[in-house]
Amino acid sequence: MRKRKKELMALYEEESSASTSQEEPKKKKKKTEDDIPQPEERAAFFRLLDDDYIQFFLARDSCFIISDKYLLAMVLTYFRRAHLRTEEYSTFFFPALFLANQFEEDVFYRQKIYPWAFGWNWTAMKDFFHHLRNQLLLRMGFRAWVARTTCDLTMAQDPEHWAWQRERKDHHSWAIRWYKRDDDDYILRGPWTIPLPCSLCNTIRRPCQGEETIQCQADTKEEPGTADS
Repeated sequence: MRKRKKELMALYEEESSASTSQEEPKKKKKKTEDDIPQPEERAAFFRLLDDDYIQFFLARDSCFIISDKYLLAMVLTYFRRAHLRTEEYSTFFFPALFLANQFEEDVFYRQKIYPWAFGWNWTAMKDFFHHLRNQLLLRMGFRAWVARTTCDLTMAQDPEHWAWQRERKDHHSWAIRWYKRDDDDYILRGPWTIPLPCSLCNTIRRPCQGEETIQCQADTKEEPGTADS
């Protein structure tokens, strides 16, 4: 009797493992396909990236510390998962980028996004910023982790787009202990502050096209994060 029971249990475990191995890839494939944005969603996202203020922000992040191609792909994935309307993209761009950094990057650098989202008034607007982040997280069912495969598939839809050329160099890819950081790492540089050149990347500060006419969102009459995409 015991021998028969062991044989049945072994057979059950074998069938269960075989069934699981057949079903899991299908579920995983289905979930990955659902994360791939549609052409109209990608077009709206690229229009947002072409906005003067977003261009200004991306140009200032010349080493791609907080906005490399994978982080931008995560932002687009978040928009897709949250079922945002395309007109909501501009509202949630910085909160989504902050969330992507929160999950994937160094603890400190995501804080550099605050002044870009709200300008001089960013300290008073942090709670509202976190509210937008939490709202996004809730709308996408708390699915904030994005597989690299998903990012690669998203970028493969438009492989020649300039956003997917923002490749971060290896020397910016490892964690640095706090006591080994430069003093400049502790300074939050917003739209009003010229960043220092990076000695590792050998980058030279150059003004962006139309930079002198760009204003911080907090200095305009528009509510922060509501600029048209």
